[in-house]
Amino acid sequence: MERFLSSGQAFIPVNVEGKGDCMQVHWKDGTTEVVDVRSEAFLSEVLTHFGTSVTVNRNRYGTLVGKKQLVPIVLSYGITLIPYNVREPIGKQARVGWFIAREISEIVKQSRQETVIVLDKHKITVHHSEKFCFEQLKNARCIELCYGEIHEPYRKNWLFSVG
Repeated sequence: MERFLSSGQAFIPVNVEGKGDCMQVHWKDGTTEVVDVRSEAFLSEVLTHFGTSVTVNRNRYGTLVGKKQLVPIVLSYGITLIPYNVREPIGKQARVGWFIAREISEIVKQSRQETVIVLDKHKITVHHSEKFCFEQLKNARCIELCYGEIHEPYRKNWLFSVG
């Protein structure tokens, strides 16, 4: 998890023959790695590390951005995960991939319901319109600003008390 937070850009579910649902991590250096962990389990581990959950974020920030599903998740200052559907549903297996907002460098329309999310050295097709993808970026920024308003007074008090 620490490696992903320092060097990762996105993690998405992939189906590996003989193993089933696994997670593919996209690294800043342009490489990818398939890890024998379900993406939902990894997301849960990351959220637990930061003391939050999908439900908490959905309840806190979903109404702010007018969404009940696919709500971006702010973990800390500068670390916001944006969910996008990266594959068609396969039974009950995950189809949502998670992208670190600051790592998205471009959004390119491919068709009416497919868009390419461009990271530094990766291009990942998502099953959303270009408009939806831009709205997710806007929502992530809005949530980050709200997070800052909530936590900044406490952060300043802490910084000045220890520094």
